[in-house]
Amino acid sequence: MKPRAPLGMLLFLLNEAVLFFMLITAYIYFHASTVATAARSLSLISASLLTLCLLASSFTMWRATVTSARAWFTATLALGAIFLYGQGAEYLHLFRQHVTIARDQFGTTFFTLTGIHALHVGIGLILLVVLLSGAGLRHALHSIALYWYFLDAVWLAIFAIVYLWAFL
Repeated sequence: MKPRAPLGMLLFLLNEAVLFFMLITAYIYFHASTVATAARSLSLISASLLTLCLLASSFTMWRATVTSARAWFTATLALGAIFLYGQGAEYLHLFRQHVTIARDQFGTTFFTLTGIHALHVGIGLILLVVLLSGAGLRHALHSIALYWYFLDAVWLAIFAIVYLWAFL
């Protein structure tokens, strides 16, 4: 791997950290006016299970970087896909309750924050598929792993602020 690649990834993640910091700050700012809708609409149990999947994917990603075994990459891919599927199911549940991005402050902040995170997870899954296909990116394995760990850390912050805080 070229010596600049890790630095480039760290600078990219710093940029992403600022983006998520701003989105989380907006959610916190509007918390008082959105907490009732959040508590009424969200499922802490479902979100907790999805969080466990994402945390487990960090372990499988770590094992993948240590062993380079396809099984660990595949497990990471599967756990990330389960997470995205669960997010999609949650969105569908919210839409059926008429909670949308345009309806109110909760919908706007929730769907923007979690949607941008889901987009990033989707990009991570695409990177994993490319790694598994053997089409390249092997040289970027550690940078992709850093990206994945970052997404998991961001989700922990989202989970704590959006889900746990709504039910306290």
